[in-house]
Amino acid sequence: MNRVYIESPRLAGSSSQRNIIVIAFTGKTGAGKDSAAAVLVNRCQFESIAFADALRREIAAAWRIDERMLDHRPTKEWAIAALAVGMCSDPAFISWCFDAGESLHEPRSPRWVMQHWADFQRRYRPSYYADIATRWIARKAAVGFRRFAITDLRDPVEVTALRALGVQLSVVRVHSPNSTPLSADTAHHHSERHQITADYDLQNDGSFEALRDSVLSLPSVQSHETRMADTLATEIARSQGA
Repeated sequence: MNRVYIESPRLAGSSSQRNIIVIAFTGKTGAGKDSAAAVLVNRCQFESIAFADALRREIAAAWRIDERMLDHRPTKEWAIAALAVGMCSDPAFISWCFDAGESLHEPRSPRWVMQHWADFQRRYRPSYYADIATRWIARKAAVGFRRFAITDLRDPVEVTALRALGVQLSVVRVHSPNSTPLSADTAHHHSERHQITADYDLQNDGSFEALRDSVLSLPSVQSHETRMADTLATEIARSQGA
């Protein structure tokens, strides 16, 4: 498989960095991270990205499947014959799994494949997917975007990569009693340990309205809205004075 090498992310300068807001949601599977990020996208003009976006694209290409198979929540935990290790077109991944004692023919769930493909790709560079996401943020910031929501913060290396950008980073943990239970072969993977310190905690009881209000009440969102209102007021006063 062809590899894409991503150069180190850079932002334009210290003043630009301070004006960029990144809100990264973390939490257990099914807690509502995507829904929380959608509030920022729909209400506050945030751009949204997931560290797993590139991961899903790679898997879809390697297994020759529709990428939507990897993101459909009702079937994400189902073992699927088309996702057996031996169905992968990358012989290096097959060899890596074989050396680890994994079956090449057993049906695998999308979550299992995502966990193991990510481990395979990051075996030499732990920041592999973090670099892709932060590079995307840096490129977007270079053309004027200033607000970003990340839907799947899981690993401390991702926090390190985001902080290296020098942006205003807020890590938000979403809690929900309706989190999705995982199967035994995926529940104990290191990506499910959630060893990240959050700046804020949100409770999601299943009510979208309550989650929306909690997201919009985050200090980083409130400060942004205040700055936008001040800027608008200044522009109006300037135009009236002219």
